[in-house]
Amino acid sequence: MTNPMLRRDVLRLAALAAATPSALALAPLGGAGTAQAATRTVAAAMVPPPRNAPAAPAAWVVKPFANSQVTLGESLFAANRDRILNFLRAYPADRMLANFRANAGLDTLGAQPPGSWDDATGNLRGHYSGHFLSALALAYSGSGDDFYKDKLDYMVTALGQCQDALAATVGQPAPPAAPVARVSGKFGQAVKLNGSQYVSLPTGIVSGLGDFTIALWLNPAAISTWSRIFDFGTGTTRNMFLAVSAGSAPRFAITTAGGGGEQRINGTGQLATDRWTHVAVTLSGGTGTLYVDGAPVGTNPGMTLQPSSLGSTGNNWIGKSQYGDAYLRASVDEFQIYDRALTEAEVRALMTDADGGLGGGNAAWYRFEDESGETAADSSGRGQDARLVSEAGGHPGPSHPGFLAAYPETQFILLEQYATYPTIWAPYYTCHMIMRGLLDAHEFAGNKQALDIVMKMGDWVHSRLGHLPRVQLDRMWGIYIAGEYNGMNAVMADLHALSGKQEYLATAKCFDNTALFTATVANQDTLDRKHANQHIPQFIGYLSVFEQSRERDYYTAAVNFWDMVVPHRTFTDGGLAGPSDNGELFGARDVIVGSLGTNNAETCCNYNMLKLSRGLFFHTADPKYMQYYERALYGQILASRRNVDSATDPLLTYFIPMRPGASRSYGNLGTCCGGTGLESHTKFQDSIYFRSADDSTLYVNLYMASVLSWPEKGFTIKQSTDYPTDPTGTTTLTVQGSGRLTVKLRVPYWVEKGFTVRVNGDEQRINAKPGGYVTLNRRWSRGDKIKISMPFTLRVEKALDIPTTQSIAYGPVPMAAASNETTYREFSLYKDFTLSGDLTDAITSTAPMNFTTNGLPLVPLYVNDTNRYHAYFHRVEPKIVFGTVDSGVPNYERDDAVTFLDAVWAKAPFDNRERFRSTVDRTAGEWVRADLMTPDERKKVVSAAAQAKLRR
Repeated sequence: MTNPMLRRDVLRLAALAAATPSALALAPLGGAGTAQAATRTVAAAMVPPPRNAPAAPAAWVVKPFANSQVTLGESLFAANRDRILNFLRAYPADRMLANFRANAGLDTLGAQPPGSWDDATGNLRGHYSGHFLSALALAYSGSGDDFYKDKLDYMVTALGQCQDALAATVGQPAPPAAPVARVSGKFGQAVKLNGSQYVSLPTGIVSGLGDFTIALWLNPAAISTWSRIFDFGTGTTRNMFLAVSAGSAPRFAITTAGGGGEQRINGTGQLATDRWTHVAVTLSGGTGTLYVDGAPVGTNPGMTLQPSSLGSTGNNWIGKSQYGDAYLRASVDEFQIYDRALTEAEVRALMTDADGGLGGGNAAWYRFEDESGETAADSSGRGQDARLVSEAGGHPGPSHPGFLAAYPETQFILLEQYATYPTIWAPYYTCHMIMRGLLDAHEFAGNKQALDIVMKMGDWVHSRLGHLPRVQLDRMWGIYIAGEYNGMNAVMADLHALSGKQEYLATAKCFDNTALFTATVANQDTLDRKHANQHIPQFIGYLSVFEQSRERDYYTAAVNFWDMVVPHRTFTDGGLAGPSDNGELFGARDVIVGSLGTNNAETCCNYNMLKLSRGLFFHTADPKYMQYYERALYGQILASRRNVDSATDPLLTYFIPMRPGASRSYGNLGTCCGGTGLESHTKFQDSIYFRSADDSTLYVNLYMASVLSWPEKGFTIKQSTDYPTDPTGTTTLTVQGSGRLTVKLRVPYWVEKGFTVRVNGDEQRINAKPGGYVTLNRRWSRGDKIKISMPFTLRVEKALDIPTTQSIAYGPVPMAAASNETTYREFSLYKDFTLSGDLTDAITSTAPMNFTTNGLPLVPLYVNDTNRYHAYFHRVEPKIVFGTVDSGVPNYERDDAVTFLDAVWAKAPFDNRERFRSTVDRTAGEWVRADLMTPDERKKVVSAAAQAKLRR
């Protein structure tokens, strides 16, 4: 029964929705150019949106500009931003609110939730809405377009009403769960699973099976991606399942090594809703087949796993997932398990008769003919009766009036009882995203109600955690995934900074993950196989706690942690390396090649590493943090959005795989990387420029077309550049305003052919060391121009663990070889070198930013398509060869993995052939003295160098 007070809220909410412009529900997609033009028009005359962040911490030596003070010009970054802006305009706000309204007992206005991890019953629902709030706030602060603020304000108002409705139910008991309903089935009676119910089959029901058949009739009420028709296993590592949809079609999979080890059978089309469909899976001698309505729709002839490979399975479910995905919403009838593979004709026979003339499933047969009760009798005669489970008919009211979530408080209670994933799924992670979205609505869009809502949430968090003993908190945060809390410590520290309430800072410290925190303070690297994105945000939070408490250990932990990740667990594009069996984990220190897989370089990790790098730079002004920032931004992040428009799909990556012959997939509506990607692509301007704490110095960190407005100093600075698509590396800064100002220009780590700076045409005498900053200190006048030239060069980067596995980059841009092969491509480069020792002699330019080498095209990683690519290759230089002259001597390697040819060409360029020959002779002498080459081999090598007619 609806509470009368909630009914009033429904009416108020409906009135609000009626008064809200229809564009907030669904705006048409105008194309990237439309958004960009509109943004420029608004930005040209806008009043900067309000910024309500707390004052810069006293410990900062550098601080940022408001996003509203920096406007992007035309670039790859602006194009991707505009695609995300169009998605934010078009995607209905009511869909983002649906789960919150349903949980609060309010009218959902007919809207369906986004789906995926933010489905109607998923254990992470609500998290994506938090990202959406942040993205809208960032979109407004970067564009000044009131559309984004209006949409944001609408969502905040609705969330406030949800919080009020939940507050009205504090302490109310839960209603009893509704029993699983019986409905008319395909043959007789069926069960109807409503999205919070499932069928539990006996332990070990498939454990002894080799070849098998599982067949059933299904009538879906909805198709929710990753909802399971069935899932038998012992968790997410060992299981076999049939998903109603893996995005566009059903998928069967079996694994004994988690998601990365799945052997799959993919269907070819989506199942229909509201009609009965027959579905079956068979395994016969290593060949698996998926049938829909009696016809094969997918096969896999290379399956080596079978149900017996799983051991004794304890979680055997119809309608429920080992991963905690949304429960199945469908009617199910005639669920049969056979201990052999039925033929195609036998599968078809099941469509016309309940048992197909076969007598029914001989391992188990559930007809669901019981009139009532919680038992589903087994008609196979084996006594394998199943249990009908209804997990939720309702939930008790929350414990505190500040509670706000898209699901009941149950997950938080279960976490305190040490429940594990997938029973619960990271409740404080979800809480963080909602709180951060509200804080961003306040900071970047001036929404005061958002601050009121989030402070009430902070009070609720304090009420749950403030009294718990340290030992209990430590155990909670140590639970894989379930204990993931993202940046809750940062949110609580920010609330303390805004309010001065000490309990918020105390609650921030409740999120100390003591074991890892203590090890990191002591500079002990224990990251191997820890869940990367579960832990990176913790260190962002520790930095926030240090800024409020000045307790040095929090700062030390953040600094040491960053140094454990960069470069020791970093790919060439700035993505993070993890074990090939689970790319969401940290890999072992300095293991790069051993980490190359299809599911590593998770985009969320980069989002958080960039936040941490930025925060550490504010404290230190150490350029290493901005060098990594550029690598990851121009590598991983720029490559993470497909270069096409969509009003319904953010088209973002989850992983950017590094394995040879991998390809990227795009989508991720409702996932973590889909959420962080929305934010990343709406705040490209936030780290282009920084200023010193005393406002005397401007830091130019990133080379990106943009305009900085600095009215407090009377300066406007326009940066004109085609970086990173212009290999000349030319950037011009035009100064409007006058007065003394120190300007620091970052010298990228990849610069090899000089970093030249001219002011009004005059070349400056500077000491430009790659990886540092150069300083210009002068009184500026209106119209002054700073022209920077930093020509791109091709370079090879060696993997830390196996130096012969390498990647190629051009300036700041990682390059990828286009090839459909799925094994390493072998590149030989030294044979084509001239006396210049330049890679351009071995790699041929075919167009700006495009090359060929060793018979393969090289294209920028930021070309976002679904083609297969190779970010890494095997360097094969087996013999010492100079041009066309082969010495016949092996290319010996030192203990540090430097080969003879590496050592010679490291001394290039050579002025003439004699200088080259003498370098070869001297290096060969070193190799002989180190017992790496014989005297006779030295003679052959020196002779080959003398014979080689290498040109300049």
